[in-house]
Amino acid sequence: MGSKRGFPAAVAAVLVLAAAAATGLTLATSGAAGGPAARSAAAQRPNVVVVLTDDLAWNLVQYMPHVRQLQRRGLTFSRYFVTDSLCCPSRSAIFTGRFPHDTGIFTNMGADGGFQAFLNKGWESHTYATALAPLGYRTGFGGKYLNGYLPRTRHVPPGWTDWRTAGNAYGEFNYNLNENGALVHYGNAPGAYLTDVLATKGSAFINQAAAANKPFVLELATFAPHAPYTPAPRDATQSPALPAPPRGVGPRLTVRPLTGRSGSPAVRGGRRRRPGTARWPWPA
Repeated sequence: MGSKRGFPAAVAAVLVLAAAAATGLTLATSGAAGGPAARSAAAQRPNVVVVLTDDLAWNLVQYMPHVRQLQRRGLTFSRYFVTDSLCCPSRSAIFTGRFPHDTGIFTNMGADGGFQAFLNKGWESHTYATALAPLGYRTGFGGKYLNGYLPRTRHVPPGWTDWRTAGNAYGEFNYNLNENGALVHYGNAPGAYLTDVLATKGSAFINQAAAANKPFVLELATFAPHAPYTPAPRDATQSPALPAPPRGVGPRLTVRPLTGRSGSPAVRGGRRRRPGTARWPWPA
């Protein structure tokens, strides 16, 4: 898995994720994407839709009817693991199909993490997008890419047919999208709510690929429900009895150093891991 030659690891990662996603997924808030045409295209080569949320707690799923609908139509993994629960190492693993110890992406920023490290190490040329594009797939990405990515650079990684990516857009309003190399600003109008914008653009991508009879892979990576927990205006008063949990509360978790075979503290990214404490932001 450490080699950058070939693409089986990246393709396998996407196809495994496809088991938890639904072709013809309803993405837009006011309509369905991927009708009979999308299913016809999928009959020849599988289409893949991956929706990646940010800091979604399992106890919130019960309040998400569209996700529950997908759950009823698909399957839920009762036993699962992640390569790394930290943001950028995990996203890097999804893109490449490789573990953090293979990509060298261990943190969210700095020499061993974040967008710049991913770029500097050459991994943008070895993602599932660069693997599937030569096979005739249309590849689409929207939302949150890697920590530290700035839309104003207008950088579009290789392999992507459609690129609609934000930078620091956790507030869901007043952000920029790099739309295939063009910088587009979205303000504070209700229609600019980022999750809805991504849904609309994702629906259009699917329909365009289906109309062209092309197989597609689409990843929509929302910033929601990451802090500051900004809801769509239409949903702001829907759950008054469910306030967002205050930050910095909850049980304190002790972080103990890992030890190697020799008994010395484990080394991660060339640095010794230090013991400490961390607060879990959700109620136990």
